[in-house]
Amino acid sequence: MGRVTDNGLERLRDFASEASLQAPDVSGWSIGMHVHHCALGMIGMCNAVLESSPPAPKSRFSAPRAFVFATGRIPRGRGKAPEMALPNPDLEPSELNALLDQSKVLIGRVAEANRDQWWEHFIFGSLNRDQTLRFIGIHNGHHLRIMTDIRAAAG
Repeated sequence: MGRVTDNGLERLRDFASEASLQAPDVSGWSIGMHVHHCALGMIGMCNAVLESSPPAPKSRFSAPRAFVFATGRIPRGRGKAPEMALPNPDLEPSELNALLDQSKVLIGRVAEANRDQWWEHFIFGSLNRDQTLRFIGIHNGHHLRIMTDIRAAAG
């Protein structure tokens, strides 16, 4: 069984109620867009892992992956969201919470999946189940820090 670390889901849920908050000097996205992006990412990553067939492709060295996994942080302004994870600016908190509920279920299913199930990140390459669960926490943490800054800047 996989180890589910703090993936930030409950903190994302706390931010969902502030979906409309914006601070253009901090981010071009509202808080709701960051929450939606995180949910889309979790759902997409989890579904890809659950649909994969072991074994994972041979992993190649990725300097960006090594940096992100060693530090537990994604540098701001360095990545671009893939098309499938681009957020809708008009979702209500209830819609965001429903997506977070779906994410929580899927993360639990991935934690129980075969360790050799995997998905392909567009920069980091092949990530197995445990690497995927860790990346979800790192990715959500990145967006939670941005949302914290939006909240502070917006007042």
